[in-house]
Amino acid sequence: MQGVLLIAEQQSIKETFSEMLSPIFQVYHAETEAEGLNILHDASGNIAAVLVELRLARKSGFKLADYMQDIAHFSLIPMIAISDELPVPEDMDCIEHGFFDLITAYAPQPLVYKRIGNAIRAKDSLSLTELEKMLKVLPACIFLKDTEGKYVFSTQYWRHLNMNDDPNWTIRGKTDLEIRKDKQNAMKAMEADQRILQTGEGTEYVIEEKEDGIQEFLQLIKRPVYDEQGNISGIIALINNVTETQLLKMELEKRAKTDTLTGLLNKSAAQDLVRMMLANYQKEDEQFALLMVDIDLFKNINDTYGHAKGDYVLAEVGRIIKNSCRSMDIAGRIGGDEFLILMRNIASPENACELAKRLQGLVSEAFNNDEIGSQITLSIGIALCPEHGKRFDDLYKAADDALYYVKKHGRSAYKVYCADEKTSSGNEQETPGYDYI
Repeated sequence: MQGVLLIAEQQSIKETFSEMLSPIFQVYHAETEAEGLNILHDASGNIAAVLVELRLARKSGFKLADYMQDIAHFSLIPMIAISDELPVPEDMDCIEHGFFDLITAYAPQPLVYKRIGNAIRAKDSLSLTELEKMLKVLPACIFLKDTEGKYVFSTQYWRHLNMNDDPNWTIRGKTDLEIRKDKQNAMKAMEADQRILQTGEGTEYVIEEKEDGIQEFLQLIKRPVYDEQGNISGIIALINNVTETQLLKMELEKRAKTDTLTGLLNKSAAQDLVRMMLANYQKEDEQFALLMVDIDLFKNINDTYGHAKGDYVLAEVGRIIKNSCRSMDIAGRIGGDEFLILMRNIASPENACELAKRLQGLVSEAFNNDEIGSQITLSIGIALCPEHGKRFDDLYKAADDALYYVKKHGRSAYKVYCADEKTSSGNEQETPGYDYI
């Protein structure tokens, strides 16, 4: 129950207003302004309004009213003058000293309740406006929504809102779908709000916004707001611009998955992604091909020309592989001079053979005018999914066996795995229907 402080020295006024107010308010009594001030200091957190006998306030020169206006937490409590006489124009001097209203003992009880309630709500509204002004200096945006998902206030109007040129435009009373340019993020926000209102559980998430070529990431932290009866009355939320942090996080994640020399995926990232693709994204009748690519006699390059030249060769081969693969394919460096390629959704094994030929031709061209010239060649082993297996380990072994076969039979070639040939044992029979070049 909200409290009101009734300051009156006349017994008739005390009795009249106590009787009217006690059914819905906890009434604190004081006979002097000094006594009332002491009560304010002790119980201000529970006092929603202060009613002061007009004659008493005028006698002190409105000292209490002026004092309350100067104290921040007291200034949020509305002051109402009360009288047992009908008001005259001169009585309006109380308004000049910060009183919100003047109520006489002749007013009917429902009207007294309404006018006190209006004073309390008006002060709350004024306080909210002042709060908005203070919070606007913060870089973060703080906003409040009601139970219908409509904005009550917002300290910032961020750049992703669909505002018009009206200088009096306000966010109040509008939903995310009405004001946000990105309707997908607007729906995400409204769905999150509904879950909070239904469950009472707060949430945190990050959204990406792209506008005018600018990429931004916004962190939203949302919590339910409760009324005095413990019912959810709305949502309060905080928006932080976390673009710098998010981009740094993405860069670190990318570095953790990327081979710095070639720009391809590193071994663990490539193998994890291939495993995931094979396990979750293979459609019925879809064929995959796994290529194991090895730079022939790479150790000789390092030993003869130095590691700087060796790094140059690796980087160039990595660039060729990256540019030769489709966006749906996966390519990674899985060893010192070994690379892995997963081709997705191929029409036939010939697609993998064509890529192998192209890689060998491009590598030959890339080093044609270099001092190492024809010394840079590729050996490539190819395994097919589902023909040679559906799991990564099975395909890897098959492609590695095919690569071993190529190396044992002169290098600078490619081969599609054939189980009948037992390539790992060195059988030199060629695969019918598949290339060994």
